[in-house]
Amino acid sequence: MTPEPPVLIVGGGPAGLTASLLLSRHGVESLLIDKRVGPSPLPRARGVHSRAMEILRVCGVEPDLRAVELPITPGAQFQADLTTEPFREDVTSTAKTVVSPCDGLSVSQDVFEAVLRDHARAYSPAQLRTGVLLESFRIDDGGVLATVVDQHGGGTTDVRARWMIAADGARSGVRRRLGIEMHGPDDLGRQTMIAFRADLSSWTGARPRGIYFLTDTGAALIWTHTDDRWVISRPGTTTEDDPAAAVRQVLGLPDLDVEILAASPWTAAAQSASQYAQRPVFLTGDAAHRFPPAGATGVSAAMHDVHNLAWKIAYSNDGTKLLDSYADEREPVGRQNADETGAAWSRLFSGNGSPFSGRSLGQLDMGYQYRSAIIADDGSPDADPPGSDYRQNAAPGCRAPHLWLNDGTSTIDLFDRHFVLLTAPPGDPWRDAAGRSVGVPVDSHVVPEPEWPELYGVEPDGAVLVRPDGHVAWRSRTGSTDPAADFRTAMSTCTGI
Repeated sequence: MTPEPPVLIVGGGPAGLTASLLLSRHGVESLLIDKRVGPSPLPRARGVHSRAMEILRVCGVEPDLRAVELPITPGAQFQADLTTEPFREDVTSTAKTVVSPCDGLSVSQDVFEAVLRDHARAYSPAQLRTGVLLESFRIDDGGVLATVVDQHGGGTTDVRARWMIAADGARSGVRRRLGIEMHGPDDLGRQTMIAFRADLSSWTGARPRGIYFLTDTGAALIWTHTDDRWVISRPGTTTEDDPAAAVRQVLGLPDLDVEILAASPWTAAAQSASQYAQRPVFLTGDAAHRFPPAGATGVSAAMHDVHNLAWKIAYSNDGTKLLDSYADEREPVGRQNADETGAAWSRLFSGNGSPFSGRSLGQLDMGYQYRSAIIADDGSPDADPPGSDYRQNAAPGCRAPHLWLNDGTSTIDLFDRHFVLLTAPPGDPWRDAAGRSVGVPVDSHVVPEPEWPELYGVEPDGAVLVRPDGHVAWRSRTGSTDPAADFRTAMSTCTGI
């Protein structure tokens, strides 16, 4: 019998696992297949930014991740090698952020994925199968018919799905089979990554810096696990050298006891796919975009992709307008991130000023503004100009701002499965309008905090409609003579119904 999940997810990294988790929260069944049979010996990424942590906070995952995060000292340290005094320190503020209920997270990607996997498997609508490879697929009127291979037993199975999410990484086979090209530089410099175990506490202390730039060799050193595991990335792809000797040379510690765990060449790239969707297939994560590790934006951007997509699949009744908005909204963000991180990577190694001199990391993480047919533009100016740090903005298309509420929760905690209407008290005309049948569920909340109207850019009698992914869909700066009609029009625009 051919399995027929509504959604087939190809790839079990951060994008695929988050997609599974979010679809389950919307009540949508999915099958995730991951060709890997075990964890990678390389830790890969290690940074998750605040916006992605907000997504996981709403899903109830954040506490388990905080329990395994690395106790690093934020910031970067520049020194000739690990034995010399630093000549420059870029220190990240440790003050609590005022724009988010969540701090970023430092945790190796293998640990991160293990926590996500446990949460995704806890939902009954989700199936997760490891060691299963996508062999082929074809698109027809019914969606996607895929053939998958169980690498444990060698058997093949056909899977019929209405939609397919390609989360299969930078070398995405799905993207290649669709003939979708990548745009942007594919070689920003070749590096060799060496994962090793060594006790470096005599030089780093118990709370190592976020990253060490060791300028004598042009290498970067990061701590990845609490059991003395580290990664060095150094220029060049020479693999004939003794990796242990290379580690000792880079660190300036000729007698260091080193256990080599893995070594692999890699090439930095700053690319974005020419199209993120060829319905019913959607590209997400590294399948859609490749960023260099400057700023560690890759994992977070992957999660932003599927956060944008999951609710649209859940709400879609094959509506072209709603599903087409995924590519309309995420493609410009992917191109912008590729441009900014590519430039930051070049500046980082040239030593020419601050890496992020176009848009700040905060802007890349939270400041992007969606524009599409399902965003009701209210004539506000561009909320994401380059050259300034992120400032919260409730213009349509923007992430809805964080505000601590009297009960100790955040406005961010309100945005999950449904559209949410926010008003100042009493808000009765707008709440009455939202309570009438509009085709999709709408939760309404009165926000009594006096800062709310100014923060969200409305008068006390105005209203803001926020999508399930936490982005503002529509805003009425003032009250209305016919709130029911205005709200119906807003919902029609923002849902494509």
